Amino acid sequence: MYYSFVCLIVLGVVTELSYGKSISAKYASLLSLSVLGTQPNWLGTFNVSPLCDQQVCCCLSGQVKMTQIAHFFMTISGKLEGQCKGLSTFLLPAMKPSTYSTKLPIIGVLNLNEDSSTITAESPLGAQCNGRAVRQ
Repeated sequence: MYYSFVCLIVLGVVTELSYGKSISAKYASLLSLSVLGTQPNWLGTFNVSPLCDQQVCCCLSGQVKMTQIAHFFMTISGKLEGQCKGLSTFLLPAMKPSTYSTKLPIIGVLNLNEDSSTITAESPLGAQCNGRAVRQ
């Protein structure tokens, strides 16, 4: 339903623009409402699921915290277990994504589901090092 609504708004805007009209206030307000309602929420505490193979990989464990440090920046922190060469904690500063997916050094691709409750990580080291965390 939501995607149909957004498609109708976009279709209306494109139609008006193709006939040389400016975007009407009606479409502009509907478009801004639909965009505002779908903002990803990366910030918070997430409980890590045991998907990552600690016999092969360096894995986040316990909780992962995503904390805002400035308007466009955040840190990702947590405990490490497995093949981590003596490291026991993880702290990575990063730009706060404005979409539901981002690529970060070391971690790989992070995907946030549409209701911002689950983060999945696709590791550059392979599927055995992938991760998943659910909002606390």
